[in-house]
Amino acid sequence: MTTARLGLLALLLVACSSSGTAGTTFTPGPDAATRPERLAQARTWGYQLTGYGTGGLDPVRRSSFDLVVVDAGDDDGTPWTPADVGAAATRPTGGAARLMIGYLSIGAAENYRPYWQPDWNTNPPPWLLQEDPAWPGSFNVAYWNAAWQAIMLAQLDRVIESGFDGVYLDLVDAYEQNPQQPTARADMVRWVCTLAAHARARDPHFLIIPQNASELIRDPGYAPCVDALGNEETFVYAMNTPTEAARQTTLLSDYALWKARGKPVFAIDYADTEPLVTQTYARARADGLIPYVTIRDVDVLTPGR
Repeated sequence: MTTARLGLLALLLVACSSSGTAGTTFTPGPDAATRPERLAQARTWGYQLTGYGTGGLDPVRRSSFDLVVVDAGDDDGTPWTPADVGAAATRPTGGAARLMIGYLSIGAAENYRPYWQPDWNTNPPPWLLQEDPAWPGSFNVAYWNAAWQAIMLAQLDRVIESGFDGVYLDLVDAYEQNPQQPTARADMVRWVCTLAAHARARDPHFLIIPQNASELIRDPGYAPCVDALGNEETFVYAMNTPTEAARQTTLLSDYALWKARGKPVFAIDYADTEPLVTQTYARARADGLIPYVTIRDVDVLTPGR
């Protein structure tokens, strides 16, 4: 075995150890096989990534949403327990459990995540690229790099072990930020499919939901790897600014391909003024989307409609 391969193996072991899940036996719950059906039947959804406070996932538990995306951990980055996720999945009115989807950013490294190492601030690894000026603390990454992928696969294991029904992959559109990499788009398709294969080897019915990059559905290798799409700012930019007609036309054309393949589209728009909120829900539903309208900080679970 070469020195490089030994180094990668060591990194994989460290990453898995830090996740707390390496070697853990995992058995999906008895309702796992119903996930595709529940996904197809979902008509409402919510999205909250921060601001859980002492109540944790209580707002999710009290809600009526069919599907909810939350961060993989609480405000301190501590992973939710299976009990936390299971309680949040239980509807107050009974019936089938709501789908709980854990958020994971695969196209950027964030310095507030549990995997972040302090020495990266002064001695960044080769895969850690420039900081995003619009999002302080978020760094572009060479997501095709094996070392970065090892870290993310360990984080995905944490999502699985927490009892989530699936993962919500953010920054899938990072290939647009990497023109220096001629194969950036193809690399992202392979990366998403690697994550999907890893998850489904542990949980065959685990759901894979990418955010944005709706155009990738045109790649024949991508479609089998994903179960649905989440897409931002179809009708409203953050905040309260209607999108251009050309953007809407392009995205709706992409969405038609997703839906033709039996993959639902969950739309998230950012508004908090009337009548814009009401109009956005109505427009999205008229176009066959599952809409959610909230604030840009996504630090509250905005009531759905």
